[in-house]
Amino acid sequence: MKFADKMKSYRQRYQWTQQDVADRLLVSRKTISSWENGRSYPDVFMLVQISDLYHVSLDDLLREDHEMIDSYEKEHKLNAKKDWAFTISYIINAAACVYILLLALGLLKFIPSLWSGWKVIIGCFLALATINVYYLISQINWKKISGVNKVGIHLTLIVISILLIKLDVVTAFSGGARGFGNGFGAGAVTAFKALALTYAIWLYPQFKERKN
Repeated sequence: MKFADKMKSYRQRYQWTQQDVADRLLVSRKTISSWENGRSYPDVFMLVQISDLYHVSLDDLLREDHEMIDSYEKEHKLNAKKDWAFTISYIINAAACVYILLLALGLLKFIPSLWSGWKVIIGCFLALATINVYYLISQINWKKISGVNKVGIHLTLIVISILLIKLDVVTAFSGGARGFGNGFGAGAVTAFKALALTYAIWLYPQFKERKN
């Protein structure tokens, strides 16, 4: 028997409507209907909830439905690739943050005297790091970040931005059009630095979890 048929059979055994089950599992009735018609499958967490609700084992829920098992295997592989990409992205971001901090502390004053080839390499890395910050943000699992932590992220971003502006002494709108352009560029760089440092701090728990 397929999972969809089992869901319908278990519900009817208890003489529950789809809305009754939805209320107990804290999902919509359409979600229950979708499971019972084989249009979608619940995630692993919800499978445990279903198992507890109907007092059946996970083995009973999954047995015989090969399509469902294949679906979970594909989802697992996709999530593994996403976790690997997130891990690499976080490491690149952390490396960029080290560079930002060393630069802010004045420990990279020797860079102007470097061979021009190294300057090109550093420039390419910074360009990659800038793009990477926005990719990293797109890969965040926001469901695992509480409302309090989201507020903390925004406050951290504001504080770091202010500190960086103070350190860089940005004079955004002096000197006419050229000064405006320089100020705009400096502001964009400051925003990148603030984002990189903020997410290096707040995403470390997800990095530890997802790298394994």
